[in-house]
Amino acid sequence: MQIDKNLHVPLFRQVEQILEEKIVTGLWEIGAKLPTEQELSDLFDVSTITVKRAIIELVNKGLVYRQRGKGTFVSGSSKEQDINTLISLTNDESDGEEHPHELLHFEIGNSDPEIAKKLRLQTDENIISLKRVKIENGEPMALEYTYLPYAKCPTLTSADINNELIYNILKSKFHIALGRAKMFIKPYIVEGEQAALLNVEPGTPVFEWERFTYTKQEELVEYSKFYVRQDKETYYTEVYFKN
Repeated sequence: MQIDKNLHVPLFRQVEQILEEKIVTGLWEIGAKLPTEQELSDLFDVSTITVKRAIIELVNKGLVYRQRGKGTFVSGSSKEQDINTLISLTNDESDGEEHPHELLHFEIGNSDPEIAKKLRLQTDENIISLKRVKIENGEPMALEYTYLPYAKCPTLTSADINNELIYNILKSKFHIALGRAKMFIKPYIVEGEQAALLNVEPGTPVFEWERFTYTKQEELVEYSKFYVRQDKETYYTEVYFKN
């Protein structure tokens, strides 16, 4: 593995291209652990900062993922998911599909001023707040923070939350007619506890999804933030043209 320091191509980009070739050609198989940043630095005769930047670019492409305390590994093919399914209000709770989640926090209390504003509530109104980790194939895939107006679902319990989708609970238990949902998507860097819960290295980029859900009467009934590992999901949408 060699780079040419006389080229006008940035060094990190050259390192990235060499590593990417090893991955896409199958020389490094899915699940293979990459050499450490120090080992790659010595191998290419570049700084560890250069190597780190190259690795981050590969993470952003979904070719590798960084596991906290273990190293960097070649990613398998990420799951393709239609972006429209994430805001669909028509999920059938009787479809038999499992939705594994680990509930980390469940609380009923006064609204945080920022959350109250998001839900169009007064700060003295109670909300239900919960934090969960979505699990797929035994691995954490997403970290979820959800906030619900207590007045809309006063009998909700932590037992209701386990392994079930919020939309299904709102519809089946509380008979709330959902009207629409609006989502905002942006990149986000996880650190500290969030990185640990997602089992990735601090500083790993993920998707941040912010969701607002409205009833058919245009009342806000749910506000959520999701932090989704980008090595686990690839989102797409399809556009159909009229002839």
